[in-house]
Amino acid sequence: MLLKKNEEYKNKISELENIIKELKNQLIEKDKLLKKEKINNVNLNEKIKEKDKLLKKEKIKNDNLNEKIKEKDKLLKEQNIKNNSLNKKIKEIEAEIISNKTKINTTELENEIKLFRTYYNFSPNEKLISIKFISINQDIDFTIITKNSDKFSKIENILYDKYPKYKDSENYFLVNGNKINRYRTFEENKIRNNDVLTLGINNFDWL
Repeated sequence: MLLKKNEEYKNKISELENIIKELKNQLIEKDKLLKKEKINNVNLNEKIKEKDKLLKKEKIKNDNLNEKIKEKDKLLKEQNIKNNSLNKKIKEIEAEIISNKTKINTTELENEIKLFRTYYNFSPNEKLISIKFISINQDIDFTIITKNSDKFSKIENILYDKYPKYKDSENYFLVNGNKINRYRTFEENKIRNNDVLTLGINNFDWL
């Protein structure tokens, strides 16, 4: 009986020793893994430190660059203020020059107009107008300057001198849809400056 118990104890001890051995082996493996992890962590930390150094350097560079950009922006703003001020002064000077020229030119022009009106015996209500003749057949394109007090027939004869084929036809003239009376003045016919007068022919062939 005692021998049997001893044998059982031995077997249990052997089992325990095997378990302990297995646990030790597992511990050894875990230690190995831990060491590897530590080495990896150390390497990773080194890399992180290197990256941190690079990031710090980049940050310093960026900060310096931002400072330079701020300085340039400040200089540009100051330059823009100066340019705007200069452009304003230039425009004021140009406006003054144009104003002075206009005053001089207006005075000269007024004097010339007075001399012209006196030389050609213009009455106060008389003025020059530019009129254009066209025809329904589109073969007339004639512009002439005349007095508003001239009779229409006077300019009509000048037109016929330029376009003689219309001398022998029965013609009529329209301005703004109204028929023109050749024996009245341009003013009376309500013909204004830059009006276009249309020549048409009365066709009596059917009579």
